[in-house]
Amino acid sequence: MSFSASKPFVPTVLALAVSALFSPLAAQAADSASALPEVTVSASSLKGLATSAVTVEPTPAQRASTADSASLLDSIAGAGVVRNGPLTGIAELRGLMGDNVNVQVDGMTITPACPNHMDPPLHYITPQTLGTLTVYPGIAPVSVGGDHIGGAIVAESAPPQFGTGSGLTMHGRINAAADSSNDGSSLLLGATAANDRLSLGYTGQWLNGGNLRWPGGTVADTGYHALNHDLAFGLKLPSDGLLQLDASQHHTRNAGTPALPMDMTLDKADSYSARYTGRLGAGLLSVKAYHHKIDHLMDNYSLRRVMPGGMAMQAPASSTDKGAALDYTLPDGANTWRAGLSWHGNDFQAYTLAASGNPMSRRDNITPSTRRHLGAYGEWERAWTPQWDTRLGLRADQIKTDAAPVTALGMMPNAMTLADQARFNAANRSFTDNNWDVVLQTRFKASENATYSAGIARKMQSPSLLQRYLWSPAGASAGMADGRTYLGNLALKPEAAVTLDLGADWHGTGWRIAPSIYYSRVHDYIQGTPITRKDAAGLPILQYNNVQAELYGLDLNWALAAALPRGASLDGVVSYVRGKRTDVADNLYRIAPLRATTNLRYAAGAWSANLQWVLAARQTEVSAYNGEKPTGGYGVLNLHGTWQASPALQFTAGLNNLFDKNYADALSGINRVPGGDLPVGARIPGAGRSVFFGLNVAL
Repeated sequence: MSFSASKPFVPTVLALAVSALFSPLAAQAADSASALPEVTVSASSLKGLATSAVTVEPTPAQRASTADSASLLDSIAGAGVVRNGPLTGIAELRGLMGDNVNVQVDGMTITPACPNHMDPPLHYITPQTLGTLTVYPGIAPVSVGGDHIGGAIVAESAPPQFGTGSGLTMHGRINAAADSSNDGSSLLLGATAANDRLSLGYTGQWLNGGNLRWPGGTVADTGYHALNHDLAFGLKLPSDGLLQLDASQHHTRNAGTPALPMDMTLDKADSYSARYTGRLGAGLLSVKAYHHKIDHLMDNYSLRRVMPGGMAMQAPASSTDKGAALDYTLPDGANTWRAGLSWHGNDFQAYTLAASGNPMSRRDNITPSTRRHLGAYGEWERAWTPQWDTRLGLRADQIKTDAAPVTALGMMPNAMTLADQARFNAANRSFTDNNWDVVLQTRFKASENATYSAGIARKMQSPSLLQRYLWSPAGASAGMADGRTYLGNLALKPEAAVTLDLGADWHGTGWRIAPSIYYSRVHDYIQGTPITRKDAAGLPILQYNNVQAELYGLDLNWALAAALPRGASLDGVVSYVRGKRTDVADNLYRIAPLRATTNLRYAAGAWSANLQWVLAARQTEVSAYNGEKPTGGYGVLNLHGTWQASPALQFTAGLNNLFDKNYADALSGINRVPGGDLPVGARIPGAGRSVFFGLNVAL
């Protein structure tokens, strides 16, 4: 692997020069040069043991320059984003993506309605409404959730605002932004009425974007429109109790997805949730319940031309998630005990229909199907000495799935489709998987400047409804977007991953470096593999099958303030992952190459600036089965600045891709849409040089 980027000294010179221009208060840069910047590696929110959890809040620049919360993952070691369109960021952690990653949004498990994952879970919370994003790139404690072999992501909206007295007070906020990369704009209006016990808040948000601009022109079919409403109620109760009731509607329309065979013309999601936390006896009780329903519509004619020989088709789908959980944490001297129960149910359906809406043209892709997940866990955390602690967790999960028989075949089904229907309908479609997870983690503080950690885990995950019940070949790949045709498999077994994670945290006055290495062996990994049957293009159909795989790599977080000019600091992340099959000589699909991000920050009074250098190496370790093409390396510079004019007024501005670099990320999809300046078959590029502005007003 090799890097293609500017010389290392360029960011330093530029950042210091720009910082001086950005801030007329540069001479007043107080605070010592040894003060560390905010470091993304944080201790787990769970008591005591460090779990390499990373908690970030969106920066003003991120709130102003992106409409997709998944973009925040680009700044976290071990994390990446698989992109098939502007609002379709699919989380990838250490090489595992999509359903393999446990993503929770405001305590909810959200199953995408689109069989191609146009609407991944992070689609339903925007950077403007996001409070915190907590990421477990590797081994997540069993208390965070089950039925996932990868890491976990917990996205939370900002908590309720309360007043300081019994009298009712009103608060408001305005967030507005514009971005030249796609003529994008957004407006958020928020209002809260609260006293010291009650809080009632409303947030309304509008987002709009046109086609992406890149150094070669524009990328067709990359616009979007969204309108969101959120209503939040908070009530403080005795025993430090907090009750939260939330209702929201997220409405997206005409969001292009050029890497997929159709576009998201309508996506409407309604959610309701209730959460309570409070003391019970000597411990802490947490209870939640939720309902999240998505009605999704995509087609291949509203935002793009129908390809020659093709038909204008639409594809409605729906996904309804319901869930409840109870967790209890009990401190007991040097011990902390945790236990919990959870239940999650998903009802799913997807089909295609002619553009005319003729009911005779209806064809089931996934018949009405159900997935029910019942889980229970127990955790024991022990501080053996002030320097050494451990956590042991055990979890049991029962997954039940079922699917209705196929009844809709479309007009004039061929003999193979009829055979697929007969085979599927005659087969047993009801399955029960009894899975179990075990996690052991330990941390040792060797000195004031060195801490070491280790973890080992065995985790299991059952097949998704798509992987099991895609009864006849279709272009549904759960976001893989490789242009291939897939077929489900009723004989799939659950995946089982054994993972080892070793980490260190070395730090001193004005510096910190925290590397982590890992290895994961996945038994019965689920991947599409070629069968003798061909698709319309003459390529082998990929049927979901159990294979053997391994992933290993390195994550690194670092920060430096010592020996730098007053007010300046450096920090960054490095990520490397290798994913490959162990039963055949091939690589896993859409694995990120070696990457690094370096931030040179400067702060002086009300002004701050950040010069960011993003590097990616060439990716040549690509998947032959998926026809994946190698990608080139690149280096991109971004410059962001913020002025806090007053406690209630903040301005943000920035330049992204400062030198108008023509590049494409390895995790970006392949263009299928003609009509723009990007050829069909080319990888979707990153935006060219662009400027953005943001305004935040507190009322």
